[in-house]
Amino acid sequence: MKFKLAVGASFGAVFIASLVVHIPASWLWQHAPKIKGLALEGITGTPWQGGAANVRWQNQPFGRLQWDMRLGRLLHGELAFDVRFGKGSEWQLQGQGLVGYSSSGPFAEKLLLSMPAYQAVSQAQLPVPITVKGNLELTVRNYHYAAPYCKTLDATLAWVQGAAETPMGTIKPGPVFADLNCANGAVIAKINQASANVSSDWQANLATNQQYTLNGWFKPGADFPDGLAKQLKWLGDPNTKGQYKLDYSGRL
Repeated sequence: MKFKLAVGASFGAVFIASLVVHIPASWLWQHAPKIKGLALEGITGTPWQGGAANVRWQNQPFGRLQWDMRLGRLLHGELAFDVRFGKGSEWQLQGQGLVGYSSSGPFAEKLLLSMPAYQAVSQAQLPVPITVKGNLELTVRNYHYAAPYCKTLDATLAWVQGAAETPMGTIKPGPVFADLNCANGAVIAKINQASANVSSDWQANLATNQQYTLNGWFKPGADFPDGLAKQLKWLGDPNTKGQYKLDYSGRL
């Protein structure tokens, strides 16, 4: 009798384990709590390893998504996935890295994102006609979410092979790097660059109440476009180092 019970229990355990391992990700997504603005189309595979033909966020298509669960992270009470996404994205946004969820909220590690700079600028209403070239590359070494932006942030945003074309001339800033951190929930960016056209140093702060500040300086270089140089008179005189200091503040 005990032997039959043991066999039955073993069979039941194997059957349940098989169901869990092979449960379709599409079925799980249909029955999971919905996240407003997020849609997955063409889901295949399982929650452990699978993909979606297209990800939509706020009705914007972001291309194909593939994932592999880090089973070892379950022992630490975390759901963590190695992801790759963006193939076929209309925004040409592509990325890969580790994302997950723990008891303290969403997190990301070693996440790399890239997109053409003009795609990002197209969403901003700039006061002057400008064409931006190059690529934006975001490296997120460590991120933990806390409302409204972050609890922990260690990241770098780079603008590479960049150029800004205006009717008054073109500026080639060289590589531009912004180190991103989080302090008391606010996002802080320290930005610097140097080229024959221009050099600059900035600090930006986005507070939890959506107030922002941007302050710093720029200095025209030997190859600064003449057409743009004529417009600098509206900024007043530079300091003794030839730097033009600027301060902006506002609310998003």
